[in-house]
Amino acid sequence: MKICIIGSVYPRFQDDTEVPWLRRTVNELVACGHDVTVFVPSFRGLKSHTIDGVRVKRFRYFFSKWEDLTGEEGGVNKIHKFHYKLLTILYIVAGSTGLALLNRKEKYDILHVNWPFPHGIFSTFALLFRKTKVILNFHGAELLLAKRFGFVKLFLKYFIVHADAIIVNSSFTGKNVRSIYNKPVTIIPYGTTIEPSSQQEKKKSGRHVFSLGRMIERKGFKYLVEAMSIVVREFPDAKLTIAGGGPQRDQLIEQVKTLGLENSVFLPGKVPSATLNELFTNADMFVLPAIVDKNGDTEGLGVVLVEAMTYKLPVIASNVGGIPDVIIPKVSGVLVEEKNAQSLADAIVDFMRNPDSMKQVGDMGFSFISKEFTWNKVIDDMDRLYRKVVNN
Repeated sequence: MKICIIGSVYPRFQDDTEVPWLRRTVNELVACGHDVTVFVPSFRGLKSHTIDGVRVKRFRYFFSKWEDLTGEEGGVNKIHKFHYKLLTILYIVAGSTGLALLNRKEKYDILHVNWPFPHGIFSTFALLFRKTKVILNFHGAELLLAKRFGFVKLFLKYFIVHADAIIVNSSFTGKNVRSIYNKPVTIIPYGTTIEPSSQQEKKKSGRHVFSLGRMIERKGFKYLVEAMSIVVREFPDAKLTIAGGGPQRDQLIEQVKTLGLENSVFLPGKVPSATLNELFTNADMFVLPAIVDKNGDTEGLGVVLVEAMTYKLPVIASNVGGIPDVIIPKVSGVLVEEKNAQSLADAIVDFMRNPDSMKQVGDMGFSFISKEFTWNKVIDDMDRLYRKVVNN
């Protein structure tokens, strides 16, 4: 089956860490026998290329210097600036034209559209020149735009009505899609792209908390730092490491100093995969203190929790967004109230007081994701949907 995967970002070089889940999806689809092309924008003049033997078709939309609407930081976080609004128009025109020409030449069976706004415009325009099946894949960012801008909601409604199938990454995302237009959706989350090293020596203390993510408001890291100021009162040797970079990192560093936690909380920034593996391996538990931010944005799924469970770490997370699809109380982890440092601290302290419970929850979480979030299941579900759409 000939498939064109459409998106806003894809690895630019072999060791690029952008959207590892999308790269893994593409590679798994190829392994299943599908002929896959990736259609994404250029980044600062980058030409079309191949990665892992897969053709990556890059469309140009402006001069190299200013081709940075996507990549490194999502376009949703940039379009409030005027020149990025202008770039968005050029992006849509170039992408729509490029996909129409590519589809007419390659005659794809399916256009698999990630982030349907604005990429649903690409596929709609492409269908004017050649009829092809269209699958929309929602991840959450486009739904945030729909809340902020009424015209985006109108576009999405049109795309949903005319799509052959809808994929969402969680029941939360599915609910938001159906609030725009009530149409059946297929929930297909993504598996982990981190492979635990069996050779890594574990240095467990029972009191090492780990968290990971981009340091932005919706991750809620400030509440986790505040929680640690409570935890260390009972367990002075407790440690917290939060890996990742982002615009709020300096604020978090200042918060750590203000609370006098310099010897308890560590913010190493963005780390390479080898260091990340070490951090997961040496941790005793994983915490994702996600919140609904001032714009209404939150976790669409929380794949990082699946990654933590791969290491048999017990997980604690806020009860927001798509997280309850991953964490089911008494089955795969602990849910707490968002924006509540005391609740986070209570859950962390409870694990530290009960090492046996910590191990049991970690084992249960690993068993859960081994059934529900494997790549075999993800790709089987996707392949089944592809065949259903084409045969209809």
